[in-house]
Amino acid sequence: MPTQHSTEKEASQEQGIVVPLELEGLRILKQEVQADGRIRVEVMGTNERAACPHCGAVCVKEHDVRQRIKRDVPLRGHRVELVLHKRRFWCIHCHKAFTESDSACGRRKRTTLRLREEIGQQACSRPLMHVASHYQVGPRFVQACLETVASTQLAKRGLSLEESGPLPTPRFLGIDEFARRKGHRYDTLLCDLEARQVLEVSAGRKKDEVASVLERLSNCDGVEAVSMDMSTTFREAVQLCLPRARIVADHFHVIQHVNKAVNKVIGRWAKKEEGKHALEGQRHLFLRNQEDLSAEDEQSRATLAAAFPEIGTAWQLKEALRTWYAEASAETAAAGLDRWIAAVKGQGPKELRQALSAFRNWRQEILAFFDFLPTRLSNGFVEGKNNRTKALMRQGFGYSNRRHLRLRILLEVA
Repeated sequence: MPTQHSTEKEASQEQGIVVPLELEGLRILKQEVQADGRIRVEVMGTNERAACPHCGAVCVKEHDVRQRIKRDVPLRGHRVELVLHKRRFWCIHCHKAFTESDSACGRRKRTTLRLREEIGQQACSRPLMHVASHYQVGPRFVQACLETVASTQLAKRGLSLEESGPLPTPRFLGIDEFARRKGHRYDTLLCDLEARQVLEVSAGRKKDEVASVLERLSNCDGVEAVSMDMSTTFREAVQLCLPRARIVADHFHVIQHVNKAVNKVIGRWAKKEEGKHALEGQRHLFLRNQEDLSAEDEQSRATLAAAFPEIGTAWQLKEALRTWYAEASAETAAAGLDRWIAAVKGQGPKELRQALSAFRNWRQEILAFFDFLPTRLSNGFVEGKNNRTKALMRQGFGYSNRRHLRLRILLEVA
């Protein structure tokens, strides 16, 4: 802030500190603290001459000075007002008056550029109403600041504010959906898995809706692989728009698919008299990864598996699938998957046998995972973004403004 004070009290080091104003092209004339706590700083441009916008001549003659009040960034909770002494110069060549430029605020702006940038940055991670209340401005002004900041940041990544421009082409693309209103409205996330960035938030999850955003990729042939859950809709859209891209079924969703079948086996036994009390509160012993169980939990699981062999078999088959994912290679994956399927058919409970239909329908996409080792291509980053999106919606008590939600998702840091 100011380098000089208006009173002896303000000049005393015991009463305050000197903070640089840091607004290039302005010098301080006077400053004072108002009774309501506002810091009022009178400033004027440092240039003694200005170029005439009409004829280009350099002018030094002042015509008059007018005061304009501008808001600056708060200082330690105090509202800061700049009283700008704005000069008008007289051009002796074309005989016209003109106003000097205002680089700190911009033409016809009542706030400094740095205040608008600060508000826009805050709005990237906080609800608009919270930011508006904190800075004592209107929500529309906060929205405008957000869009200005967003436009600059997105342009650096080849993106735009509007859902119409071309999108940069990633080598590895991740696709997943999230519910804006569960059971009613869904949107689709497209992510660059290599750069770990969100590319676009597509409205809807139907084939034609997803295809319309895939068509915006600047080089469709440049996409090497697309990771997704076992969604027929997504697969059809990718096959239509990205025919050269390999589709990779996300291994987490494949294991989760089998885990759900294991859960059904446990649920069936839990309904029976012999399992009603023994299995109560014990499902996690069979659904969690083996390495995540404590020694005590592992002992409890083994005891229950001995008492309920069918559940124990289902758990062993689930763990065998996880081992296959961890140890198989592109050369051994197909044979290993066939052995696992044969084991499920031979000894697996009916729930696991019913789950095999997904492995028949998605065999090629499941095996494609091993063709991209050691990358271990997965949708983990997209799932993380989905979880963060849900947190954003809870924080903002839901978003009726889809445009704002889209911006918030695109601006989120990985």
